[in-house]
Amino acid sequence: MVTIQEYVADDGRNYYREWFNSLAAPAAAKAATAVARMAAGNTSNLKGIGNALAEWKIDWGPGIRLYVHQDGDRLVVMLGGSDKGDQSAAVNAAAALAAEYKVRKKAATKWVRSAEKIASKHVGNKTSKAGKKK
Repeated sequence: MVTIQEYVADDGRNYYREWFNSLAAPAAAKAATAVARMAAGNTSNLKGIGNALAEWKIDWGPGIRLYVHQDGDRLVVMLGGSDKGDQSAAVNAAAALAAEYKVRKKAATKWVRSAEKIASKHVGNKTSKAGKKK
């Protein structure tokens, strides 16, 4: 199984959800089906397009595109979507969000490692009720 995560940007916006909510029902159904396929582990339709992005093309109507960042083989981060008409602007926006995602992930990983280091120092320093080290 693959975990699908909709990315929430630093500004608090979920650009993928905003795009999805703007779709007509038939297009939304096509996009939801594509996301369900990714969640089931079928990522074979994802094609790298540079800037840490992959694109899932749906050849229907105006040509739906879903833009994602694949983080390892178990996580797909939904960044945005478009049709063929506004593809260039959507790719640029998704690339900026992918870069932001990587910076935030790196900072979070650094914070967790620091917290683990501090915690490991204190585990060996337990004291008895009398205040003496064990």
